[in-house]
Amino acid sequence: MRLDAKRERELNRRKGLAAKTIVAVIWLGICIGGSYLFVNWLLETERLRMSFFYGPLHIPYWVSEGWLIAGTMLVIVIIVNFFVLIGFALVNPSAKRHPGTPSMYSSDPDPDDKKFDYR
Repeated sequence: MRLDAKRERELNRRKGLAAKTIVAVIWLGICIGGSYLFVNWLLETERLRMSFFYGPLHIPYWVSEGWLIAGTMLVIVIIVNFFVLIGFALVNPSAKRHPGTPSMYSSDPDPDDKKFDYR
């Protein structure tokens, strides 16, 4: 019975992971698309020039523009997701609960608890 209960808890904990993965992939696609449009807009309006990469950043000239655009997109995606993570941590109530705070509910149930053992 103890192994069955442990298995059930594990399955309940994994419920919804596929949906969360799909949402995360969609969000990553949106971030990549948005950063691509943003970097191209910066290059079109000449607010960002390739000479910035080759001059002050001392990137060698054999690095192509495509790699520089991809690297800039990666930096933008990391920055956007960092701020989303910080916002989630500030707003989410489970992030505000400190470890050791007394609560009526345990996030890790006791496997030796006989309360729900109906044998």
